[in-house]
Amino acid sequence: MRLRDCERCLVYGTDNRPLSRARVEIDNEMGIRLFFRNPKLRSVRFRTTIDFYDRSQGVVRCRCELVIQRNSYPNRMKEPWMADCEILDIEEIFQRQKDLRVDVQLWMEFQTESGWFFSGTIRNISAGGILLSTPQVLKKDDLLSFRYRFGTEDCEVKAKVLRPGGLVRGEYTYGCQFQRLSLESEAAIRKFVFAKQVEKQNKKGRE
Repeated sequence: MRLRDCERCLVYGTDNRPLSRARVEIDNEMGIRLFFRNPKLRSVRFRTTIDFYDRSQGVVRCRCELVIQRNSYPNRMKEPWMADCEILDIEEIFQRQKDLRVDVQLWMEFQTESGWFFSGTIRNISAGGILLSTPQVLKKDDLLSFRYRFGTEDCEVKAKVLRPGGLVRGEYTYGCQFQRLSLESEAAIRKFVFAKQVEKQNKKGRE
């Protein structure tokens, strides 16, 4: 199997924790090359897991061999490191949509940028954001934050209100986009969403 429409990926370290995001270039002759903005990498050859975000296939998790080296191309100022990537094995394919969204009911406390606390319920979630239901009045572009343990990862998440909704049964709904997610939080949320989706599919299969 080959990647079809992939421009970005998440590279894990040898400890199986997220190491760095990367831009993906696929060339029929040169193969797969990754370009990193992360300045803290080093020249090394190693085998690791990579999540490729393929628009047509979903998240393609692969076992790969990487050779990381200094970027010698004109884009080296913004992307100081590059890597030749060889896919050794396809481990898993999931999340057929770019950012699979799953319905949940997560009640928690939120904090505005000015320090005001309010309660609300996350009605659905993806790796890109949430649908929030709350009595609190918010405006477009308002920033908020919350803490939640996704799987084994305790995440502190910031989000921006993109789509204010109307009042339904005493609560407003807001479509919110995550802001500057850490690598660990992004990976944890993706795993959480995927696990919830599998859980719902298994429940349907038993009905």
